[in-house]
Amino acid sequence: QIKDEAHKQALMFELERSQLARQALEARMRVVQAQVEPHFLFNTLANVRELVESGSPQAVAVLDSLITYLAAAVPRLHSENSTLQDELALVRAYLEIMQMRMPDRLQYSVAMDEGLNTVRCLPMLVLTLVENAVRHGIDPSASGGRIDVRALRRGGACRLEIVDTGVGVGRSTE
Repeated sequence: QIKDEAHKQALMFELERSQLARQALEARMRVVQAQVEPHFLFNTLANVRELVESGSPQAVAVLDSLITYLAAAVPRLHSENSTLQDELALVRAYLEIMQMRMPDRLQYSVAMDEGLNTVRCLPMLVLTLVENAVRHGIDPSASGGRIDVRALRRGGACRLEIVDTGVGVGRSTE
């Protein structure tokens, strides 16, 4: 009986540790999101202003893409859960804006295997990884590159791949 009680107590401690680890991860994700989103938003708005001032017909398209992005992003900002389909829609809207900002330097694809659209994931998680690929892989490269985002079914699991052809960590842009 003492063994059973000790085992039960150990399981309770493990459950509590797991819950605290999840809360810490969610808090770190919120901090990353708070840092990334304003940077992206202000850069995009500055880009739209320049396009408007120069009379570029592309200004409306960039603004439309920004509206699509914000319509997808804002509901997720305080949500605890999201679906893979929602997250990939947000990633597409983000990459569309980034492609308009650097049309000759960014190519991308977003794909998802059938049946994965309702898979639950942390809100903004995929976007944070894609933004990192743009910022540290594609943007520093003089020739730009390509980002491929894929959600794949592997056995009973979902595998998310974000692959870029950018400069890579610690590499030169030359």
